[in-house]
Amino acid sequence: MTSYREELEKYRDIDEDKILQELSPEELAQLDMELMEMDPENVLLPAGLRQRDQTQKSPTGPLDREALLQHLEKQALEAEERQDLVPFTGEKK
Repeated sequence: MTSYREELEKYRDIDEDKILQELSPEELAQLDMELMEMDPENVLLPAGLRQRDQTQKSPTGPLDREALLQHLEKQALEAEERQDLVPFTGEKK
């Protein structure tokens, strides 16, 4: 009968890089998902990197932040403001 320590010794010299290279893209995605579930709130990562990327599509084009901000500002200025149902009087109850 072998001891627990001897059982663990056979896993000491495993080449992890070789195992990872042999995995298919689907298996890598599954491994990534399982690793994220093990420690989803990794406090050392920025908040934007804590959740795995769930998008499968490629980017539709380059992001021009300034053009986007100008478009949103223009759209906000052109949008008609809705009328309040109860007018604001500024009085305190």
